[in-house]
Amino acid sequence: MNSPRRAILPTHVSRPPRFRRPSSTGFTLVELIVVIAVVLLLMAVGVGMLTQSRGEALRSATEQFTSLVEQARTTAIARRTPIVLAIQEPVQSDQGACRVGLFELGEWNPDAPNEGRLVQRWQTLPDGVALFGGEVDSLANVKDQRAISLTWKGGSESAEMSGLVFSPRGGLLAPAGSESVVVTFAAGTYRDGNAVRTGDERGKVIRVGRVVARPWQMDL
Repeated sequence: MNSPRRAILPTHVSRPPRFRRPSSTGFTLVELIVVIAVVLLLMAVGVGMLTQSRGEALRSATEQFTSLVEQARTTAIARRTPIVLAIQEPVQSDQGACRVGLFELGEWNPDAPNEGRLVQRWQTLPDGVALFGGEVDSLANVKDQRAISLTWKGGSESAEMSGLVFSPRGGLLAPAGSESVVVTFAAGTYRDGNAVRTGDERGKVIRVGRVVARPWQMDL
């Protein structure tokens, strides 16, 4: 009598794959709100710092220029010779900011190039500040007036620049006229030789008297 055969079971039984819950990689609504709040806060801080930086540069520029006007005036009186405060603006944006130089003249001739001697090194105004034209309280702007033609270093260098010419008595010889003149600064840069505003901050105005060329600051 034959013995019954045993069933041969497979040595490996495949099991159905287990269902895995997808890992949570997204943001919850609370997390999104926190991220947006942080971004807005950083933007507000950045704008505030930029505005403060522009304001500080503007104040520094006006104080520096006011000091140079006083220096030019007192130098003209002390040396008994005309002194030019020349403002050289950059032609291109990569040339930096305006610079200001004081030149001693033998005599002042408004109709011809004037040979001058640089009294001291050029002083550079803070970056982010530019000169702008336009009358202020019906007073003429120096930038809108006839440029001053200067040569120096034995004629090896020359330029036509905006500026002020002080007489040996401490008054203004140029720009010509009988009223005070103004110089206007505002946050800006230079593109292709033109001043372009870079902020909404109000500018600063320096008014220079005619008979006694003393400067004082005005707000736009």
